[in-house]
Amino acid sequence: MNSEIKLILEGVKKGDQIGGPYELSKILAKSLEANDGFDKDDLTKRYLEWWKEDAFDTGPTYASVFTNILKGYDHEKAVLKTHQDFDQNTAGCGPAHRCMPLAGFTKIPTNELIYLARQEAKITHYHEDAGNGSAIVVLLCRCLLEGKNIDNACLEVSKNKELIESWKKVENAKLSPDGYVYNVIHSALHFIKNKSTLEESIKFSGKANYSSIVFSVLNELILT
Repeated sequence: MNSEIKLILEGVKKGDQIGGPYELSKILAKSLEANDGFDKDDLTKRYLEWWKEDAFDTGPTYASVFTNILKGYDHEKAVLKTHQDFDQNTAGCGPAHRCMPLAGFTKIPTNELIYLARQEAKITHYHEDAGNGSAIVVLLCRCLLEGKNIDNACLEVSKNKELIESWKKVENAKLSPDGYVYNVIHSALHFIKNKSTLEESIKFSGKANYSSIVFSVLNELILT
């Protein structure tokens, strides 16, 4: 496992007070390493195996999707059924929490990260906000790994043609400890730009454990 992915995983671990996102990030990292890149089918199987064995703290969307699969639904129908059962509220931050190792797998060109982040999110979350939020987080991580400061990283992502509208949603989102992906990113960036500590971010996130994970990874990359 390369140093960039290790650094990202360390950031996830520091910000994750429960442990599920850290375990899922490790699963993604291992899949990337085993396949020398992103393989959606392999990753889906690995997520399913973890669900069948000792999964915890996955979030309700992930849990519903893989429960449906074990009931006999094929994968795509399981994701859609969850989206419908949840009244289309599948725009949570679960994929953004687990997807960040994509940025650290440097064999993946930067111009492929948006597509892959969206594909990774679709394994569990049907709503397009979940995928676009993941893409924003992954691109921010890649920019920071490339040596850009946080202001320039945000500027670069905000100007990306595929993410302009999504970035506007981040800017207009709320400072909130909830799990809606754009609120999570907005809150994490608020604490980053105010030079807050990890402890302050964790206190804000509370038991829900949402924005502190994104904050922790970005902060780890900034400080390195």
